[in-house]
Amino acid sequence: MTKYSTDFKINAVQRYCKGNISLNALAAELKLSDENLLRGWVNLAKEQGLEALAVKHHRRRYDLDFKLKVVEYYQTHAVGVSKVAAIFNISASQVYSWDRAFKLGGLAALIPRQKGRPSLMKKKPVKSTHQSALSLSEKQAYEEEILRLKEQLFRTEMERDILKKLPPRSDLSQTKPKH
Repeated sequence: MTKYSTDFKINAVQRYCKGNISLNALAAELKLSDENLLRGWVNLAKEQGLEALAVKHHRRRYDLDFKLKVVEYYQTHAVGVSKVAAIFNISASQVYSWDRAFKLGGLAALIPRQKGRPSLMKKKPVKSTHQSALSLSEKQAYEEEILRLKEQLFRTEMERDILKKLPPRSDLSQTKPKH
């Protein structure tokens, strides 16, 4: 169960957006533990609309491309975690954990893995009419190579974007040599 209902959040954001009351005063009036909670609701509503304030009761699974997009946006733009979370409609702690995992483990750390305790029952093999041309180890080697190349591409694209943003350097060949 969530602590604050959807209607409560929408009413709080609408009252703040009218401009009659400050963020701190409204947070105190609503007995919120922290005004940052209200600030997050306001940012989320500005970025995604009031529908984004609805209480979500399901766990979403994010694929590797989405995680990479979030991490790249966070690392290349000069915005905070909460702003990125509002843009992508995810929690700020999720943005932070993906960024930290990417910095520590690279692209492989963002790959979705099965969670929970492994099954004790052995799965029955599916009988296929034709065997795959590649063995399991070869497939795994190709997948690792693809991950390595994706990570390398991602890093070079980030370097390119950073270099594009740098101011141009003065041409060193135009300077006269000292005698």
